[in-house]
Amino acid sequence: MTRASSGRSWECTVDALGTSSGTSRARSALPLGLVDYITAFLLTEHEHVQFLWRTVEGRWLTVRLERVAQPSGRQSQAHVHWAVATLPAGLTTREIDVLTLVCLGLTNIQIAERLGNSARTVSTQVERLLGKLGQQSRAGLAAIAVDARLVRLPLPGGSFDEAGLSIVDVERAVHARSRAITTTNTADRPVTHHLKALRPSLRRAPFHIGSVLPLTGPSWADGLEAHRGAELAVAQINARGGIGGRPVEHVVASADFFNPIEVASAFRSLVDLDVDAIITSYANAECPEVLDIVADFGQPFLHNATYEQQVEMVREDQSRFGMVFQTCPSEIHYGSGFIRLLDELRDSGQWTPTSSSIVALELETNSTHTANEAFFRAAERSGWNVADVAIVPVQNPDWRSLVSRITNHAPAAVMITHFVPDALVDFQRVFNEFGNDALVYGVYGPSIPQYQTAARDASEGVIWSTVTGMYDDEFGRAFRRDFERLHGTPAGWSQASAAYDQVKLLSAAWGSTGSASSAEVQQYLRSTVYRGVNGVYYLGGPGQAALSYPDVTPDPSIAQAHMVYQVQDGRPRVLGPAPYGDLRSFKTPPWFGKNSA
Repeated sequence: MTRASSGRSWECTVDALGTSSGTSRARSALPLGLVDYITAFLLTEHEHVQFLWRTVEGRWLTVRLERVAQPSGRQSQAHVHWAVATLPAGLTTREIDVLTLVCLGLTNIQIAERLGNSARTVSTQVERLLGKLGQQSRAGLAAIAVDARLVRLPLPGGSFDEAGLSIVDVERAVHARSRAITTTNTADRPVTHHLKALRPSLRRAPFHIGSVLPLTGPSWADGLEAHRGAELAVAQINARGGIGGRPVEHVVASADFFNPIEVASAFRSLVDLDVDAIITSYANAECPEVLDIVADFGQPFLHNATYEQQVEMVREDQSRFGMVFQTCPSEIHYGSGFIRLLDELRDSGQWTPTSSSIVALELETNSTHTANEAFFRAAERSGWNVADVAIVPVQNPDWRSLVSRITNHAPAAVMITHFVPDALVDFQRVFNEFGNDALVYGVYGPSIPQYQTAARDASEGVIWSTVTGMYDDEFGRAFRRDFERLHGTPAGWSQASAAYDQVKLLSAAWGSTGSASSAEVQQYLRSTVYRGVNGVYYLGGPGQAALSYPDVTPDPSIAQAHMVYQVQDGRPRVLGPAPYGDLRSFKTPPWFGKNSA
């Protein structure tokens, strides 16, 4: 077994105040956050310590600190040597975390608690380590970790109560020093010491949020929305001083969401960077492998895939998937919401249906299950006949054939779940040409600004809904103002604000717990009710998904409203549910009556 191989190296000297000496090239190359550990090392009684260090750019370094002998009364100093390292045997970041904790004598259960994983996941990771490093026992792993210099700092999961080992004592010294930075004066007001005077090189390590977004492929416009929403949240957090003085950095991995290989690769790239959490819109919907990747990784994963099947996976095995949170309700509510809207419009007299027939155009994807049993039952109870459910391909649908097919049923209303803006615009233009006197209810797709830009007048009168949508209230209006100031363009009504809320949720968790521990963040997310731009997030149910109002609960104070909009005068008008919208604002679509001949 060989040590972590090293490349280019540097060295310098650092004293107890954090002042470095040596070549300017070496001083400038000191990794972010390492000075904290050097000055903490000088507070211990150890003569030397050696460890792995991962930079914010994702490089591994081997670091060796040696105490420099000094005359009595002189400031203590450490000689620092560091070099670029390549991990042996294809070890991953998470495997280095597990190996470090095995080396410290922790059991699988204790490791799982620190990493936010299940004991079963840790057991699998230990088995992989035994195979990769050619060992037969945990003792062998520990020995080789020390011999091959494969123990990392900061310690995964934070400080230890036990002392004695050099890396543990350094970690304890870092945490003790951090706690001593802020004291309280006699007036009980926080007094922050001038850190610059204590340690001129101190820069607190950032929280890293990784995003997997479709900045390429058919859903690129959706990806751009989510990226801009997350960037706004990060900018606001950092403008207010970060989280406990630590900035937030946003790391984006792009993938075509309809290419599972690209999606899996994007997630693995964020795992390799060891980000503190991963967020996405719906990357996991078409790539089931994602849940296993994030389960093995262990850090919090927040998504908006509206995917009940994966909610069920979390519900059935929270020990493995406890870090997975669906920050929106599921797609199963769209169909019943469609029926509820038709009933309300019909029963209020605002709309007189031309028939009792309705049809659905269902997108051919794994996560689109709107024409489900709940939909059929709701339709039957209300006297609607589901005359047809047509499956629509993602790429190049033949809209003329499909619209001709549904026109033959003379439907009163059509539900369409295709969410790629250009394709949805093409459908609406063809639909309008056929002169159908039917309502069009789009699922989610028209929330994307590109849809309205491309459709122009063709979209006037279209109704659409989303289970995670921006409220048209003070929260929503403030968000839209700030978004436009930052990006110079208006925000859409779903993914921009959804990604914004995800970043703010994580920020609240880190700020409230004072920790990036996955286990603590998970517990916060399960136990806290958070009011965001897209409504209220309560993720404490067995499936760890947001509740839907009024589909799941009549209480809007613990749920996200299933928002319904209609395009009127070129912009969305909220129709419901009450109290967030007013169904009396409904207008008969302009294409009605154009086929009277």
